[in-house]
Amino acid sequence: MKNLVLTSVMLLVIGQFVFSQNIPNDSLYLGQTPPGDSAIVFGAGTICLPDRRETKIVFSPNEQECLMGVGMNNTFKILYTDFYSGCWKTAVPAYFINNGRPIEPFYTPDSLHVFFTSYADIYRSTDTNQIWQTPVMLASPVNSAYEEYHPATSLNGTLYFCSMRENPNGFLYRSVLENGAYPTLEKLDIAINRHDSDQNGAYDPFIAPDESYLIFSSVKTGGYGQDDQYVSYYKNGRWTNPKNLGPSINTDAIEYGSYVSPDGKYYFFSRPAGWGPNAAADIYWIKIDDLIDSLSNTNFIPYVRNLVPWQNAFVGQLFTYTIPDSTFFDDDGINTLTYDASLSDGDPLPGWLTFDSLTASFSGFPPAIGILNIRVTAADFAGATTFTTFNLTITTPSSIDQKNGQINSFRIFPNPSSGMLKIVSDELTGKSVQLEIRDITGNLILEDSFISDTQKDLSSKPKGVYTIILKTDDRVVTSLICIR
Repeated sequence: MKNLVLTSVMLLVIGQFVFSQNIPNDSLYLGQTPPGDSAIVFGAGTICLPDRRETKIVFSPNEQECLMGVGMNNTFKILYTDFYSGCWKTAVPAYFINNGRPIEPFYTPDSLHVFFTSYADIYRSTDTNQIWQTPVMLASPVNSAYEEYHPATSLNGTLYFCSMRENPNGFLYRSVLENGAYPTLEKLDIAINRHDSDQNGAYDPFIAPDESYLIFSSVKTGGYGQDDQYVSYYKNGRWTNPKNLGPSINTDAIEYGSYVSPDGKYYFFSRPAGWGPNAAADIYWIKIDDLIDSLSNTNFIPYVRNLVPWQNAFVGQLFTYTIPDSTFFDDDGINTLTYDASLSDGDPLPGWLTFDSLTASFSGFPPAIGILNIRVTAADFAGATTFTTFNLTITTPSSIDQKNGQINSFRIFPNPSSGMLKIVSDELTGKSVQLEIRDITGNLILEDSFISDTQKDLSSKPKGVYTIILKTDDRVVTSLICIR
């Protein structure tokens, strides 16, 4: 009996030694020669194969296991290999993953879990005595009726991932680990998640183990072509305006599959020929330990945090407005911005409207009705700029009378409304009226024309306040309506 106990203890000690021993330097990263400052294909012809779609590669924190997501002929699998026998074994489908269409593996920095995606849901497998267990699908609110992809975690277990629940191109979310589960959800800051003329969503995150930086893919103005990769730093309690990782990584093709090696030295990513399931893709890698630090010390471009609401003015009456301090933000510090204003097409402001570039304030007496589309530009000390636009609608003082929903020659009812609106032109029978409905930030919700009257259904729109603009050949009138 004693011999059996001693033998068991010895086997346990030997097993622990085998699983914790250091891997030789020349065997790291499947024995591939490390790259320099230029991205190269990882194992061209041996690991990355012609006509195969390789989209993600990850290594365990002890660097002795490797998972790689691959696809061919519309079939996807996650390959597994390890170095525990003293050499890298032939990669085979991961023994613990029996899910259909598994993609995007990720080892947690604490070595306890593997995450991956299957049919647009996120799964987690747990390591028990060096055996990966049957994966379990994460519950709501992480997984939803929409598509979820690209799981990655920090050292404390916080999960970062992409979801299509608010944007078909994806936004990034995080969920804090609590008692082994993910019960809450937080959408990342607007510095990361944008869907506008400057950026088309965000997806494919890699989070630093200490959450000091985040790498993700997106299509942004000023990029190198299609989907580029960007880095944002967690600074002073918020994520910074993302910086492009530059031409050593990004090209006019697609780049995604963000992953930094456990030692922090190398960056892995995929460069597919297209988005089709059978489009070939190779994994690239590049030395990155200096790049992340050096980019954090370069100038941050200011950005728009909050849009300027539409403004109204009256003919002959003083109009004043100051751009709120919360409109623009510069990650390099406070009081770093100067301002300029023009019409959105680049023409100067009309002579009656002045703009103070120090206080970001407008003032003047409008001489006639009309609509001005105004552009405000913010510049930092390095000359980097960003801008936003808003509309200034000028009407006559008598053109707006909110009593009983009456606006000069128009009636809009009911107001407030549950969504169905009736607009009647009592005194302008036979005259064409141009209709615009915009949200509080000026985004166009609906545009139409009518004669005499019209009915519009806004019940599918978010509850809140909207601006109705009615234009004829000789007047412009506005009204605020409430959808509740």
